[in-house]
Amino acid sequence: MANQTSHTRPQSVTPDSLTAAERAVLFNIETRAEWSDSRGVTALFEKGLVTRSNGRFALTDQGRAALDGLLQNHQRRR
Repeated sequence: MANQTSHTRPQSVTPDSLTAAERAVLFNIETRAEWSDSRGVTALFEKGLVTRSNGRFALTDQGRAALDGLLQNHQRRR
């Protein structure tokens, strides 16, 4: 996949607004898994949650905040 960056200003994203596929991709990028769902990755690029850095997927600040929110929501549900 070519380097992709968001050319439009990303809209505000809440963790609850992410699809299951988008959530899975966030977790996999954070854990440096080597697989990706291209639709999920494309959606996360468009939302400004993911970028490419040194040939790898990386979370943006907004992506990290979304992942942190998901983890906090998960801990509260236990």
